[in-house]
Amino acid sequence: MDQQAYLELTRMLEGFPLTAGNPDLTISAFELAIQGLSPVAIIEAARRFNAGLVEGQSADYAPTPARFAQEARKRQEYANPKPQRSLPAPRYFPGPLAPFQVRQQKRLAENAHRKVLFEGINFDQWKKLSANKEVPTGAIWIASLGIVYGPESKQAQTAE
Repeated sequence: MDQQAYLELTRMLEGFPLTAGNPDLTISAFELAIQGLSPVAIIEAARRFNAGLVEGQSADYAPTPARFAQEARKRQEYANPKPQRSLPAPRYFPGPLAPFQVRQQKRLAENAHRKVLFEGINFDQWKKLSANKEVPTGAIWIASLGIVYGPESKQAQTAE
């Protein structure tokens, strides 16, 4: 048992009148009952008993080793909660269930005649490219795709 945990356990027992004749046997009984529990849980349980915060505890007598171990296990569960299962990541299926995919396909088709200059560009990168004049005049950035398209070709402009 950790020295700090041992000190808190002793402090708790000192706070109550001694009912058993041998204090060494009392401490060893507590050590057996809390074997394998974390020092933090033991310290927390001892402090809660000293403060009178444990539900159903006697204000006049020290807890039994079993009752103390029960409270220490409860404290350990609070300190180390069991991991909860998380929901799986949502999956998207093409078709009428995913309107954003329909819009993406529409944007790809609308700009299929343009040359792709950059892919995977976010807004900050687009601003930086524009400020540094790294994109030609007439280039466009499609936010939903993250693609920067070059200006329309002269043939496409005259056809319109």
